[in-house]
Amino acid sequence: MSDEQALKDSPDATFRFCMSEDGMKLGVNRYFPPNGGKEPSVPLLRAQVAACGVRLPVDEDAARRIVEAVTEGREFRGITLVRGIPPREPREASLAPLGDLEYPVFPDDRFLRFRPATKAAEGETIDGRTLKPNGTFTPKPVKVERGENADWDPAAEAYYSLVWGMVRVRDNVVSVDPVAHITHDEVEIVGTIFHKDFRGEPITPERIEKQLRDMGVLIPVDLEALLIKLRQAAAANMPLPNQVLVQGAHPVPGRDGWLESLVATREETGTEDASGRLDFRDRGFYPMVVTGQIIGRLHPPTAGEGGIDIYGKTIPAHAGRELKIHLGENVLLQNDGVTYAAKAQGVAVMERNTLSVTQCLVVQGNVDLNSGNVKVEHGSIKVLGSIQAGFSVSAPRHVLVDGSIESATVYAGGLVEVKGGILMPDGGEIVSDGRVIANYAINARIRARHDVIIANEVQNSTIRTDGRITALSGKGTVLGGEILARRGIEVNELGSELGVATVVGILLDEAEDEDLREERLRVVRSIKKIDATLGTEPPETLLARTPEARRAALAEVIKHREALVRRRDVLSEKINGLTQRRQQEMEGITIRVKKFVHPGTVIQFGTIRKKVEKRLPSPVFYWDPEKRDILCR
Repeated sequence: MSDEQALKDSPDATFRFCMSEDGMKLGVNRYFPPNGGKEPSVPLLRAQVAACGVRLPVDEDAARRIVEAVTEGREFRGITLVRGIPPREPREASLAPLGDLEYPVFPDDRFLRFRPATKAAEGETIDGRTLKPNGTFTPKPVKVERGENADWDPAAEAYYSLVWGMVRVRDNVVSVDPVAHITHDEVEIVGTIFHKDFRGEPITPERIEKQLRDMGVLIPVDLEALLIKLRQAAAANMPLPNQVLVQGAHPVPGRDGWLESLVATREETGTEDASGRLDFRDRGFYPMVVTGQIIGRLHPPTAGEGGIDIYGKTIPAHAGRELKIHLGENVLLQNDGVTYAAKAQGVAVMERNTLSVTQCLVVQGNVDLNSGNVKVEHGSIKVLGSIQAGFSVSAPRHVLVDGSIESATVYAGGLVEVKGGILMPDGGEIVSDGRVIANYAINARIRARHDVIIANEVQNSTIRTDGRITALSGKGTVLGGEILARRGIEVNELGSELGVATVVGILLDEAEDEDLREERLRVVRSIKKIDATLGTEPPETLLARTPEARRAALAEVIKHREALVRRRDVLSEKINGLTQRRQQEMEGITIRVKKFVHPGTVIQFGTIRKKVEKRLPSPVFYWDPEKRDILCR
């Protein structure tokens, strides 16, 4: 009755409230119109809620809706006017991708949601009761920073991209690396082609073109070419890296002044061998020129052609530089001022802008893939570097090498001189119709018509010469291998204390001797083949037991065998005579050792060999024709 009386006594519009059982919602369940007092309004409603002892704020929108409803006579119950504060549960920080970040994002794409860690907090009911949260743990605070080309949208609680690129999250820093970049010369934009973006939406040429335009591109974009690349990426289901997305034109520099060679040149890329394969080492001979031959013509430089960058700006081209030719030996400049002629026979060479016709071709550096094999038809060759493995050098006169010869093939009609050494672990050979001079020889193979002079050690080498072998000026040691000379040998030391097999000898055989021995070997093999078929019985016995029809053929075979036997005997007689003559030639020829000969060394004169059994100081080995033996003094 007191409430009813209070309502009657109040002239203002009056609201009655009801609260949910859990104390979290408060609404209006009854309304009394004004009795000459204040009309219903939001401030009046707010004041009456406060008068009931409610401390929580009124929902202004809900209050306005209730006032409008009672004013218009509509239903107002069911509208929550005040809400309690629920307890806040603790929550760890979370970073959740909004798509597949293995694919690119585009500008303004929200790609990564971040929710920071939230601590637990108590709630409060409308009637003032405290509500405890269920969780009690304390979450770890996580700080995520914004990196390059990324920004934060607080409304969406997400990071978004400022560029077309790939998302990178490292050390709690969110960045976007651009997919495309402009080359340093600004002529191209290069990037990785993906067929879809991080949301799975297809990437079209038009989407790429827009990004290129945003990068400042003003030149036309080839959409058809982009479409082809996008289809390739889709078919392979994988990105295509390092693709040219748009391209201007590079400037074409002017050509420098140049000398046109009017002489047949070597094959700069190699020649085909018998099997059709290209041999990059063999580039033919350096061509010869004759006196009076026109060897070159000078051409002026050209201006060049400008280019265009991605911004549509012209890129100027560099003009070519003038070539100044200096006259070297045996070269004459003609009256026209641009044509050059040879004043002598030789090889035309251009070195440091100097045009020459030389009798000695100079190789500036090594003989390798840059130079190819070096061969001349006239004169000599000088190599300022080394001759590397697998290459060859050939000259009708001399070959001079400042460096070393390394498993290479060298031929000279005259002298071969090597300031370094000769190393041939992987094959190669030196053939000289003159002398061979080197600092050392290791695993070398040398054939010479005249003397071979090695300053220091000779190791595991095979040397044959019609002259002398000398190793005296340095260490002069010969260790391992086989060295044979026709006119004598003089060294400091032979073999080693370890007993390494070393053969040192005097040559007797010449080409004629070897030809006779090979012919005799063929004849002996033919005789043995017939004997293996017919046996060794007398011819009469063989014919007697052979059927009449086959006797004529057998008789021809027997006759052929008898001719072979006669030829064998003639050859043996010639070989024996030559051997005696060669042995006479050995008189006065010695093998002289200034220091020591070590055990295990084999001394050879012709076909006779003698092994050294003990260390010998300063021995001289020679051939005694009377005793037909090798002696030592």
